[in-house]
Amino acid sequence: MVRNWIFLGDSLTEGVGSKRVSHVTELVKQLRSSGGANVHEFRLRQIDADFDRPIDFNVAGLMNVDADQKPSDLWLWNLACEGQTIDSDFGWLPLIASLRPELVVIFRGSLESIIRPAMIADGDWPWWVPHSWRGYAAMDPRCYFSTTWARKTKQSSVDAFKQRARLKLLSLRPGRPLVDVEQFASYQTELLKRLRSLGTRVLVLGLLPVDEARFPGSREQFKTVNTRLKQIADAEGAEFFDWASSLNGDDLFYRDGFHPNAAGAEALARLLHDRLNQ
Repeated sequence: MVRNWIFLGDSLTEGVGSKRVSHVTELVKQLRSSGGANVHEFRLRQIDADFDRPIDFNVAGLMNVDADQKPSDLWLWNLACEGQTIDSDFGWLPLIASLRPELVVIFRGSLESIIRPAMIADGDWPWWVPHSWRGYAAMDPRCYFSTTWARKTKQSSVDAFKQRARLKLLSLRPGRPLVDVEQFASYQTELLKRLRSLGTRVLVLGLLPVDEARFPGSREQFKTVNTRLKQIADAEGAEFFDWASSLNGDDLFYRDGFHPNAAGAEALARLLHDRLNQ
Protein backbone atom coordinates (compact mmCIF):
# COMPACT_ATOMS: atom_id res chain seq x y z
CA MET A 1 0.00 0.00 0.00
CA VAL A 2 1.35 3.43 -0.97
CA ARG A 3 2.20 5.62 2.02
CA ASN A 4 2.09 9.42 2.06
CA TRP A 5 3.87 11.73 4.46
CA ILE A 6 2.93 15.43 4.40
CA PHE A 7 5.15 18.32 5.54
CA LEU A 8 3.65 21.73 6.30
CA GLY A 9 5.65 24.86 7.09
CA ASP A 10 7.35 27.98 5.79
CA SER A 11 10.81 28.62 4.31
CA LEU A 12 12.47 26.57 7.07
CA THR A 13 10.73 23.51 5.64
CA GLU A 14 10.67 24.48 1.97
CA GLY A 15 14.32 25.46 2.03
CA VAL A 16 15.99 28.63 0.75
CA GLY A 17 18.02 29.41 -2.35
CA SER A 18 17.69 27.89 -5.80
CA LYS A 19 18.19 24.32 -4.56
CA ARG A 20 15.70 24.63 -1.67
CA VAL A 21 17.75 22.31 0.53
CA SER A 22 15.77 21.47 3.66
CA HIS A 23 15.34 18.72 6.23
CA VAL A 24 12.67 17.15 3.98
CA THR A 25 15.06 16.86 1.05
CA GLU A 26 17.73 15.44 3.34
CA LEU A 27 15.23 13.04 4.90
CA VAL A 28 14.47 11.65 1.45
CA LYS A 29 18.19 10.96 0.95
CA GLN A 30 18.52 9.27 4.33
CA LEU A 31 15.42 7.12 3.83
CA ARG A 32 16.69 6.03 0.43
CA SER A 33 20.11 5.15 1.80
CA SER A 34 18.58 3.05 4.58
CA GLY A 35 16.93 0.74 2.03
CA GLY A 36 13.45 -0.72 2.20
CA ALA A 37 10.62 0.92 0.28
CA ASN A 38 11.20 3.25 -2.61
CA VAL A 39 11.02 6.89 -1.52
CA HIS A 40 9.73 9.70 -3.73
CA GLU A 41 9.70 13.45 -3.13
CA PHE A 42 6.95 15.72 -4.38
CA ARG A 43 7.36 19.42 -3.64
CA LEU A 44 4.44 21.79 -4.20
CA ARG A 45 4.13 25.45 -3.34
CA GLN A 46 1.60 28.20 -3.83
CA ILE A 47 2.58 30.87 -6.35
CA ASP A 48 1.27 34.26 -7.36
CA ALA A 49 0.06 34.01 -10.96
CA ASP A 50 -1.63 37.38 -11.32
CA PHE A 51 0.34 38.42 -14.39
CA ASP A 52 -1.02 38.12 -17.93
CA ARG A 53 -0.90 34.58 -19.27
CA PRO A 54 -3.18 32.31 -21.33
CA ILE A 55 -3.40 29.63 -18.62
CA ASP A 56 -4.29 30.18 -14.96
CA PHE A 57 -2.35 28.30 -12.31
CA ASN A 58 -1.50 28.88 -8.66
CA VAL A 59 0.73 25.92 -7.74
CA ALA A 60 4.28 25.07 -8.82
CA GLY A 61 6.24 21.97 -7.97
CA LEU A 62 9.10 19.54 -8.35
CA MET A 63 8.98 15.76 -8.69
CA ASN A 64 11.97 13.78 -7.45
CA VAL A 65 10.54 10.38 -8.35
CA ASP A 66 12.24 7.03 -8.90
CA ALA A 67 11.44 5.35 -12.21
CA ASP A 68 10.85 2.08 -10.38
CA GLN A 69 7.56 2.42 -8.51
CA LYS A 70 5.93 -0.19 -6.31
CA PRO A 71 2.67 -0.41 -4.35
CA SER A 72 4.65 -0.16 -1.09
CA ASP A 73 6.38 3.10 -2.00
CA LEU A 74 6.69 6.04 0.38
CA TRP A 75 5.81 9.51 -0.96
CA LEU A 76 7.00 12.64 0.86
CA TRP A 77 4.95 15.73 0.02
CA ASN A 78 6.64 19.01 0.93
CA LEU A 79 3.82 21.58 0.90
CA ALA A 80 5.77 24.31 2.70
CA CYS A 81 6.03 27.79 1.21
CA GLU A 82 8.21 30.74 2.14
CA GLY A 83 6.41 33.85 3.31
CA GLN A 84 3.18 31.98 4.08
CA THR A 85 1.82 31.87 7.62
CA ILE A 86 -0.08 28.98 9.20
CA ASP A 87 -3.50 30.10 7.94
CA SER A 88 -2.41 29.19 4.40
CA ASP A 89 -2.16 25.52 5.42
CA PHE A 90 -5.95 25.22 5.50
CA GLY A 91 -5.92 25.57 1.71
CA TRP A 92 -4.05 22.25 1.48
CA LEU A 93 -6.64 20.28 3.47
CA PRO A 94 -8.62 18.99 0.45
CA LEU A 95 -5.42 17.61 -1.10
CA ILE A 96 -4.27 16.17 2.23
CA ALA A 97 -7.63 14.47 2.76
CA SER A 98 -7.49 12.89 -0.72
CA LEU A 99 -3.94 11.60 -0.10
CA ARG A 100 -4.99 9.94 3.17
CA PRO A 101 -1.52 10.35 4.70
CA GLU A 102 -0.27 8.15 7.49
CA LEU A 103 1.78 11.09 8.81
CA VAL A 104 1.59 14.90 8.77
CA VAL A 105 4.56 16.87 10.09
CA ILE A 106 3.92 20.50 11.06
CA PHE A 107 6.78 22.95 11.55
CA ARG A 108 5.04 26.28 12.12
CA GLY A 109 5.52 29.32 14.34
CA SER A 110 8.98 30.63 13.45
CA LEU A 111 7.89 33.06 10.74
CA GLU A 112 4.87 34.12 12.79
CA SER A 113 6.86 34.68 15.99
CA ILE A 114 9.96 36.64 14.99
CA ILE A 115 9.87 40.00 16.78
CA ARG A 116 9.68 42.69 14.10
CA PRO A 117 9.41 46.49 14.19
CA ALA A 118 6.02 47.63 15.48
CA MET A 119 5.63 49.83 12.40
CA ILE A 120 4.87 46.74 10.32
CA ALA A 121 1.59 46.40 12.20
CA ASP A 122 0.49 50.05 12.45
CA GLY A 123 2.23 51.63 9.44
CA ASP A 124 3.66 54.50 11.50
CA TRP A 125 7.06 54.47 9.79
CA PRO A 126 9.67 57.22 10.23
CA TRP A 127 10.10 59.28 7.08
CA TRP A 128 13.64 58.03 6.54
CA VAL A 129 12.69 54.38 5.99
CA PRO A 130 12.44 53.64 2.23
CA HIS A 131 9.06 52.31 1.13
CA SER A 132 10.71 49.22 -0.35
CA TRP A 133 12.00 48.31 3.14
CA ARG A 134 8.61 48.36 4.83
CA GLY A 135 7.48 44.83 4.05
CA TYR A 136 7.46 42.45 7.02
CA ALA A 137 10.56 40.58 5.81
CA ALA A 138 12.17 43.30 3.69
CA MET A 139 14.76 44.14 6.35
CA ASP A 140 15.46 40.61 7.55
CA PRO A 141 19.15 39.67 7.36
CA ARG A 142 20.19 37.94 4.15
CA CYS A 143 20.89 34.23 4.52
CA TYR A 144 24.02 34.48 2.38
CA PHE A 145 25.70 36.68 -0.20
CA SER A 146 26.48 36.04 -3.84
CA THR A 147 29.84 34.51 -4.71
CA THR A 148 30.23 37.12 -7.47
CA TRP A 149 32.34 40.01 -6.15
CA ALA A 150 30.26 42.88 -7.51
CA ARG A 151 26.94 41.42 -6.38
CA LYS A 152 28.36 40.44 -3.01
CA THR A 153 29.61 43.99 -2.43
CA LYS A 154 26.22 45.46 -3.24
CA GLN A 155 24.28 42.89 -1.23
CA SER A 156 26.48 43.18 1.86
CA SER A 157 26.35 46.99 1.80
CA VAL A 158 22.56 47.13 1.47
CA ASP A 159 22.15 44.46 4.13
CA ALA A 160 24.36 46.41 6.56
CA PHE A 161 22.21 49.53 6.12
CA LYS A 162 19.02 47.51 6.56
CA GLN A 163 20.24 45.86 9.75
CA ARG A 164 21.20 49.17 11.31
CA ALA A 165 17.79 50.57 10.39
CA ARG A 166 15.89 47.52 11.67
CA LEU A 167 17.70 47.47 15.02
CA LYS A 168 17.15 51.23 15.34
CA LEU A 169 13.40 50.75 14.78
CA LEU A 170 13.30 47.98 17.38
CA SER A 171 15.01 50.29 19.87
CA LEU A 172 12.52 53.12 19.24
CA ARG A 173 9.45 51.06 20.09
CA PRO A 174 8.83 47.52 21.41
CA GLY A 175 8.66 45.08 18.53
CA ARG A 176 5.79 42.72 17.78
CA PRO A 177 5.44 39.26 16.25
CA LEU A 178 3.77 38.93 12.87
CA VAL A 179 0.98 36.89 14.47
CA ASP A 180 -0.09 37.18 18.12
CA VAL A 181 0.62 34.06 20.19
CA GLU A 182 -3.03 33.34 20.95
CA GLN A 183 -4.10 33.95 17.35
CA PHE A 184 -1.40 31.54 16.21
CA ALA A 185 -2.53 29.06 18.88
CA SER A 186 -6.09 29.30 17.57
CA TYR A 187 -4.94 28.46 14.03
CA GLN A 188 -2.74 25.61 15.29
CA THR A 189 -5.57 24.13 17.35
CA GLU A 190 -8.01 24.22 14.43
CA LEU A 191 -5.43 22.77 12.03
CA LEU A 192 -4.69 19.86 14.37
CA LYS A 193 -8.40 19.18 14.86
CA ARG A 194 -8.96 19.06 11.10
CA LEU A 195 -5.95 16.80 10.50
CA ARG A 196 -6.72 14.47 13.41
CA SER A 197 -10.26 14.04 12.05
CA LEU A 198 -8.64 12.29 9.07
CA GLY A 199 -7.29 9.63 11.40
CA THR A 200 -3.70 10.47 10.58
CA ARG A 201 -0.67 10.64 12.84
CA VAL A 202 0.37 14.27 13.40
CA LEU A 203 3.84 15.30 14.55
CA VAL A 204 4.38 18.90 15.67
CA LEU A 205 7.97 20.13 15.59
CA GLY A 206 9.22 22.66 18.12
CA LEU A 207 10.80 25.94 17.05
CA LEU A 208 14.53 26.08 16.48
CA PRO A 209 16.77 28.55 18.33
CA VAL A 210 17.07 32.02 16.82
CA ASP A 211 20.01 34.42 17.00
CA GLU A 212 19.10 36.91 19.73
CA ALA A 213 21.64 39.49 18.50
CA ARG A 214 20.03 39.61 15.07
CA PHE A 215 16.46 39.24 16.31
CA PRO A 216 16.23 40.92 19.74
CA GLY A 217 13.42 39.57 21.91
CA SER A 218 12.66 36.64 19.62
CA ARG A 219 14.32 33.97 21.74
CA GLU A 220 11.92 34.46 24.65
CA GLN A 221 9.02 34.68 22.23
CA PHE A 222 10.05 31.33 20.73
CA LYS A 223 10.13 29.74 24.19
CA THR A 224 6.58 30.95 24.81
CA VAL A 225 5.39 29.59 21.45
CA ASN A 226 7.09 26.23 22.05
CA THR A 227 5.26 25.89 25.35
CA ARG A 228 1.95 26.59 23.60
CA LEU A 229 2.78 24.17 20.78
CA LYS A 230 3.29 21.33 23.25
CA GLN A 231 0.13 22.21 25.16
CA ILE A 232 -1.95 22.21 21.99
CA ALA A 233 -0.41 18.99 20.67
CA ASP A 234 -1.12 17.22 23.97
CA ALA A 235 -4.70 18.50 24.02
CA GLU A 236 -5.42 17.47 20.42
CA GLY A 237 -3.84 14.02 20.48
CA ALA A 238 -0.82 14.94 18.37
CA GLU A 239 2.86 14.33 19.10
CA PHE A 240 5.32 17.08 19.96
CA PHE A 241 9.03 16.80 19.19
CA ASP A 242 11.44 19.36 20.64
CA TRP A 243 14.19 18.54 18.16
CA ALA A 244 16.15 21.69 19.00
CA SER A 245 17.12 20.17 22.36
CA SER A 246 19.07 17.47 20.49
CA LEU A 247 20.62 19.76 17.88
CA ASN A 248 24.38 19.96 18.28
CA GLY A 249 26.80 22.10 16.28
CA ASP A 250 27.85 25.70 15.85
CA ASP A 251 27.59 26.02 12.07
CA LEU A 252 24.11 24.69 11.34
CA PHE A 253 22.51 28.00 10.33
CA TYR A 254 23.05 30.56 7.63
CA ARG A 255 24.43 33.96 8.61
CA ASP A 256 20.92 35.20 9.47
CA GLY A 257 20.90 32.87 12.50
CA PHE A 258 17.43 31.68 11.52
CA HIS A 259 17.42 29.39 8.47
CA PRO A 260 19.24 26.02 8.69
CA ASN A 261 22.00 25.62 6.12
CA ALA A 262 22.87 22.37 4.33
CA ALA A 263 24.62 20.96 7.40
CA GLY A 264 21.69 22.01 9.58
CA ALA A 265 19.19 20.43 7.21
CA GLU A 266 21.13 17.17 7.31
CA ALA A 267 21.31 17.23 11.12
CA LEU A 268 17.59 17.97 11.45
CA ALA A 269 16.71 15.22 8.97
CA ARG A 270 18.73 12.75 11.01
CA LEU A 271 16.90 13.72 14.19
CA LEU A 272 13.57 13.39 12.41
CA HIS A 273 14.62 10.07 10.84
CA ASP A 274 15.52 8.67 14.26
CA ARG A 275 12.29 9.92 15.78
CA LEU A 276 10.13 8.36 13.06
CA ASN A 277 12.02 5.08 13.34
CA GLN A 278 11.29 4.75 17.06
